[in-house]
Amino acid sequence: MNNYKVLFSLRILKNILTNFVDSFFVLYFLDISDRNIVPLGIYKLIAIITIYAVIFLTRNFSKSKNRANLMRIGIVLDFIYFLTIILLRDKIVNYTYLVGFLYGLEEGFYYSVYNILESDGITNEERAKFAGTYTAIEAVLTIIFPFIFGSLIYVTGFLKSLVIVFVIVILRIILSFIYKDNNVPKSNKVNMRKYFELTSNNKSIKQMYKVELLNGIVYSEAAFSYIVTIYIIKVFSDSFSLGVFTSIFSVITFIIGILFAKFINKKYYSSAIRISMVFTIMSLFLMIFRCNPVTIILFNLFQTISKNLKGLITGNNQYNLSNYGKIAKEYKTEYWLANETSLVVGRIISSSLFILLAYTDLKIMIIVYALFLILFTINSMNLQKIIIEEK
Repeated sequence: MNNYKVLFSLRILKNILTNFVDSFFVLYFLDISDRNIVPLGIYKLIAIITIYAVIFLTRNFSKSKNRANLMRIGIVLDFIYFLTIILLRDKIVNYTYLVGFLYGLEEGFYYSVYNILESDGITNEERAKFAGTYTAIEAVLTIIFPFIFGSLIYVTGFLKSLVIVFVIVILRIILSFIYKDNNVPKSNKVNMRKYFELTSNNKSIKQMYKVELLNGIVYSEAAFSYIVTIYIIKVFSDSFSLGVFTSIFSVITFIIGILFAKFINKKYYSSAIRISMVFTIMSLFLMIFRCNPVTIILFNLFQTISKNLKGLITGNNQYNLSNYGKIAKEYKTEYWLANETSLVVGRIISSSLFILLAYTDLKIMIIVYALFLILFTINSMNLQKIIIEEK
């Protein structure tokens, strides 16, 4: 089993658990907290700070020959996090700090090394196919597995459903041992000063930091990303509607993944970002001033398209830049740490604004979100332009 298949399988198996938690976690949290979004914001803030703290503290170990152990710790913690949610159930609001901390530990250990391993294990030529195919399969799993888990919990109960989670954890650990880590750096210490010297003239990498900052505000682990779910709940008021929405837009995600893997040429990336994001922002403002089922559906349609296209294109660029000649062998840890630093600053801004704006009108929060989406779009297009110019 080659590294391509191992990494693809690891992504899929992690996604199965993530989708189940994410699909209903927000609704569940809001239900038992009487629609108070402050605990949700606190949970997210604790999680993102913990994620970055773990990545920062393990930075030197992520350059060692045993670095895959970090990922294995994250896999085990994923099970513990899942178990905690199931055991706490309606008491989860009283343990916001603990649950946020556990999630941060799980994600921090896992991603302290996973991005580096994927950067090494997938060539730049294979990247679009890998990401597009994964996105397509992820969309199918988003439809199937919440129903499987939901049915399993209904029939057997919460604790017995842990059997399938445990099996997934064992499979992920086995796969982590199959991966062939062939690009271990000679130095086992992070040297950020040297890294910044080597990349000081690389405009693409510098622009990527700006994009990651804004990505942390609007999308990646961003508290602002909960706003859409809150609006759906506000209008439709039940988990069935949330499940229907997830399923419908997962079909669109599947189509986008296939198109990206097989048909969308790199020269069209900038146009794809611009057109999809313009429609997303327009529909968002429409939803602000006339919130009803039609405007929510329109916004979700365009956001599903733009978010997936933007995620695929940015992810592609980010991993490709990590194989930039001067840093590909010795300074990948530094590269990902720099990106993660920009991302966590954005996530902290997002969570802080989310908590602050919870005490204001929801429309104000949406307007702030829209302004950041505009900045995100402009900087993403600038990144694509710089990458084309530097070739």
